[in-house]
Amino acid sequence: MIKKIYSQRGQISLEFSILMFAGITAAVVLGYYMIKSSIDVKNTNINTINKTSDATMNALKTVD
Repeated sequence: MIKKIYSQRGQISLEFSILMFAGITAAVVLGYYMIKSSIDVKNTNINTINKTSDATMNALKTVD
């Protein structure tokens, strides 16, 4: 296995380089979508909190 990864001159083989590139690319794409979805969830929750707070404040305004 180690002879397959390194050639005679100590260079990393093309297959191993392509495998590493695919793994890094997949990790970058996955990270992008995770960050994007967490920002969307944050925005949704902030809107829900604001609506709840507004409804509560409106209800409390009627109480004297």
